[in-house]
Amino acid sequence: MNDYVSKLDLAIWIILIAGRLFLCLCILKKGLSRRMPWFSIYALASTVESVLLFSITFLFSYTVYYYAFYITSHLVSFLAFFVLIECGRRVLPGLNLPQKEKAFALLLLSIGVIVAFVGLWPLHFFENRFELAAHLIVGVTFIFIAVYSRYLGLYWSRLVAGIASCLGLLYLVQGTIRAMAWHYPAVVAFQIRQLSQVAYGLAIVTWIVVVLSPWGESVMTEEDLQILEAAFAKIEDSLGTQRVKAI
Repeated sequence: MNDYVSKLDLAIWIILIAGRLFLCLCILKKGLSRRMPWFSIYALASTVESVLLFSITFLFSYTVYYYAFYITSHLVSFLAFFVLIECGRRVLPGLNLPQKEKAFALLLLSIGVIVAFVGLWPLHFFENRFELAAHLIVGVTFIFIAVYSRYLGLYWSRLVAGIASCLGLLYLVQGTIRAMAWHYPAVVAFQIRQLSQVAYGLAIVTWIVVVLSPWGESVMTEEDLQILEAAFAKIEDSLGTQRVKAI
């Protein structure tokens, strides 16, 4: 199996594994596993996956590598779905604030565009359409959570935005790879897959930064949310009063 991997690919692989290991150490050091357990499990599982596949590359055939990659990638994606829920639970309470209708409308519109794209894009099997749609929808939802958390302007949202935006980027890139790889020659498809390695590298660096940065640690409490809701309610009442007077 190692005959199919170039020295450059091995070097990138080793660097990414080292970055993942350092990320896990940062998570342990900052105690993030207590505040965001699913993301911590995801980071650990992703690291184990990389080390396992790296070992299989030198010890077993391509067939073994393919099945190991297929199983582990689906398990890691399954954990990413729980990270999506975990990030959403920190942000979605803010949907009681103004602009929630517009935010949901944009999300639903994006999902509708993805469904239409997957339905029209030429693919060979239904499983390919399902995987493509799942990757793109999960990616867009992560991006939505990241953007909306920053829109709320909350102190703790930088941590969630950093985690969610990078996962959104990863799943959008993986969805793009699945959409394009089946329509181009093997050489071009391989170059397209290199985008995934670049995306993973950017994600690891971003995660390390937001985990270690002090402005990414504070957690929003129910009291904080009530204060924000009361402040926005006063603003809305004031705007409503001004409109009545103008009429």
